[in-house]
Amino acid sequence: MNRVDWLIEGVEFSNCNCNYACPCQFESLPTEGDCKGFGVMRIDHGHFGEVSLDGLYAAMIFAWPGAIFEGGGEMQIIIDERASEPQRAALDRIMHGEEVVEAGNHWWVFNAMCDTRHETLFSSFTCDIAVDKRTADVLIPGVVRASGRPIRSPVSGADHRVRIDMPEGIEFERAEIGSGSSTTEGAIAMTLTDTYGQFSLLRHSHNGIVRDHER
Repeated sequence: MNRVDWLIEGVEFSNCNCNYACPCQFESLPTEGDCKGFGVMRIDHGHFGEVSLDGLYAAMIFAWPGAIFEGGGEMQIIIDERASEPQRAALDRIMHGEEVVEAGNHWWVFNAMCDTRHETLFSSFTCDIAVDKRTADVLIPGVVRASGRPIRSPVSGADHRVRIDMPEGIEFERAEIGSGSSTTEGAIAMTLTDTYGQFSLLRHSHNGIVRDHER
């Protein structure tokens, strides 16, 4: 199959309702039985064919009644309102799991496991993500308000650093883990407080994740 040549490089912050040691990353069942959360990315460099994606933001809100692999979920994509029509179309296709090898990234999996795909929204983004510091501050007016911080020791209050290394991952190869809190409104509403926060570099193409040794 001929696919559009595309590439995204940037950073991502995600927050779900699991505890800090999200079992889903280890092929186990979600902490609370269901899975819900959101993820936001800042594209530092990117293109979709001849369409530049540099400097844009996009996010996804998602929810499943059980584990992701059990299906029956719902999702909604939010795209930076500054994007042109070609840029909007490109990001919408990428985040709906199109133009990528089968199961090549987390967007493909999320789309395959969702029965309901709510209308894509276009909004302004205020978004600050620092992967190494494990901090994030996100505002998508009327849709998402979220923040991320380091996990802190309950004894000393000192920052507690944890990473997940996933050499064959389809979303990231390495992620810093912290504490996330978020409130979403609209079609998929939720409130999460001090739950699993994930901070990672994002490198994806039509062939799936771009691994460190391929750069």
